[in-house]
Amino acid sequence: MSDDSLDEWEIFQELSDELKRKIRLAVVYRGGAIYVTKDDEVFGFGKNLTGFLGTGDKQSRTEHTKIEQLCGQNIQDLQFAYLTFFAISATGSVYAWGKNDNGQLGLGTKKDTWIPTKIEGNLETKRVVQVACSDYHTLVLTSDREVFSFGWNKYGQLGLGHNEDQSLPKKLDFFAAGGVVTAVACLVFSSLALLDSGQVFVWGKNEDGILGHSEDDVEKQNIPRKVPGLEGITITRIVCGLNHALALSNDGKVYSWGWNGSGQLGNGTDENSHEPTLIFGIGGRIRDVASNYNYSVSVAITEADDVIIWGWLNGSQNKSPTKTSFKSLDEVFAKLPILAFTFRPLRLKLNDDPIVEKNTANESPEWLKKYFNDADTADIVFVVEGKKIYAHKTILLMRCAVFRTMFQGNWKESNESEQIIKHHSYDVFFAFLRYFYTNQVDMQPVLALELFALAHFYQMTDLQKESLKIIERGVTVENAASIYDRAILLAAEDLKEFVLNFCMEHMNAVVNSDGFKLLNSDVAKDFVLHAAQQGAFKK
Repeated sequence: MSDDSLDEWEIFQELSDELKRKIRLAVVYRGGAIYVTKDDEVFGFGKNLTGFLGTGDKQSRTEHTKIEQLCGQNIQDLQFAYLTFFAISATGSVYAWGKNDNGQLGLGTKKDTWIPTKIEGNLETKRVVQVACSDYHTLVLTSDREVFSFGWNKYGQLGLGHNEDQSLPKKLDFFAAGGVVTAVACLVFSSLALLDSGQVFVWGKNEDGILGHSEDDVEKQNIPRKVPGLEGITITRIVCGLNHALALSNDGKVYSWGWNGSGQLGNGTDENSHEPTLIFGIGGRIRDVASNYNYSVSVAITEADDVIIWGWLNGSQNKSPTKTSFKSLDEVFAKLPILAFTFRPLRLKLNDDPIVEKNTANESPEWLKKYFNDADTADIVFVVEGKKIYAHKTILLMRCAVFRTMFQGNWKESNESEQIIKHHSYDVFFAFLRYFYTNQVDMQPVLALELFALAHFYQMTDLQKESLKIIERGVTVENAASIYDRAILLAAEDLKEFVLNFCMEHMNAVVNSDGFKLLNSDVAKDFVLHAAQQGAFKK
C-alpha cells in the first residue's frame, strides 16, 4: 500500500505531505482517525462521539492529540467495533478502551474506560496476534494458536461451555475440533474460528441462522462446532458483517450465510440463510473479501482486480454481486457517506522503510525479475491469506535445496500446482519468493524476523544474512527480548550475539520492558546468564 492510499480518506486529505510520509499505520472511524508514526508515536484527531480516540473523554479534536498510553509500544494493529477498541503491540500486548458493561474489554471489571489500558490476567504472558470484537464480547488469538474470550456470554458466544459473563480472558478448548486455529471473528451474538484444516467453527446464538442450522432445530450452542454445509471445502479466510458471514475457499469461491436484510449474502434475495451458499455471478476467482460489523455490505476483489459488491451501499441495495468502478477494497469503505471507516488498518510504506538489501555479488538479470508473480507463465501458485503468488518450479528448485527435494521427491506437494501456505503472512512470503527472482529484500524491520525464520526453514543462507541486516536496524528496547527468544529458537548465534550486545547498552530499559516480562523462565535465565558473563551486573 502506497502513501497515496491515505488520500482516499477525506480526513487525511488536508494533512501535509511531510506528515503523511511519517505515518505507518492508521484507522478511520465515524469522522475520527488514529495513526501511528514511524517514531512509534500515536495520535488521534477528528470526531470522538464514541470515545474512539482514546483521549479519556468523548470530545472531538481538531488538534492531533497524542495517545500517551500507546506511544512507544510499537503498535502493529488496531481493531474496533462500535464502542470497543483495541491495539496490539509488537510484543503481543493488548490495550483496550471503550464500553465495558459486560467485561468485553477483558480488564477484570465492568467499568467503562476511555483510556487505552493493558489487558493482563491470562494474556499477560501471551503474545496476541489477532483481536476480533463486537460491542459485547471479544476473542483473541495468540501466537501459539490459543483462543481466549471475554465479555457478554448470554448465548454462549464465548465458547466456554456455559453462559456466564467473563471480565478476564478465558481460554477455549479447541482440542475437540482436531486442528489449529488460524483466525477468529465476532458477530453480535456469536463467534467464528477458522482452523488450519480449512474448517470453520461457530458458536453462540443462532440469530438469523448464523450457526448454519435452522433456528427451529438449534437455538444456541456454547461450545465451538463445525459449520455444516462446508464439508469437503477448504476455507482460507472468514469475515463477518453485523450478523452474516463470508467464507473464501482456496479455489477462489465465496460462501455466505446468516442475515440478509440488505442483500449482503449476494444470493439474489433478501431472505436469511442458515446454510452456507455459494455466491454465483461474481465473474472470476476471488482473491480477497471484506465486510464489517458496522455496515451491511459485502465486498470482493477478483484476480483481475475487479471490485464486486453486494448488499447496501450508498443508498442502493444490491441483492446480487455487482461490478463497480472501485480500484480496491479499501476505497469502497472510504467512500461510504458519513460512516466512512477502515475495515482493516491501513499499513503504509515509508520512504526510509522498508529497507532494501541487495545481494550485489549475484544480482539477478532484468529479464528474470519480470517473470516474478507472472500468472501467464507460472506453473505453481502459493495461496497465502487467501491471496495468490505465482512462481516457477524450475527457479525455486535451482536456488533452494528444500524446494528441490519437495518437487523432485515423493512429497505430496510434488505434483500439486497450488500450495496453501499457513502460519506465514502474505507480505513476508511474497518477499521470500521475490528474492528468488531479484536477489533483493524489500522489507520492514518489524517483518524481517519472520522472513529470517522462513529463510532458516528453507535453508536459504544468503537470504538469512540479508534479513539479519534489516533486523539489526530494527532492534528496540521493547522488541529486543522477543528477538533474543526467537534467535535461540532458530539457533541463530549471530543474531543472538547482536541482540545481547544491544541489551548490554540498554540493560535497565530492556529488563523493565513488557517484552522481557513475556519471556518464559528458561529464556530469561539464559539471557541473565549470558548478560552476567558479559559483565552486565558488575558493580
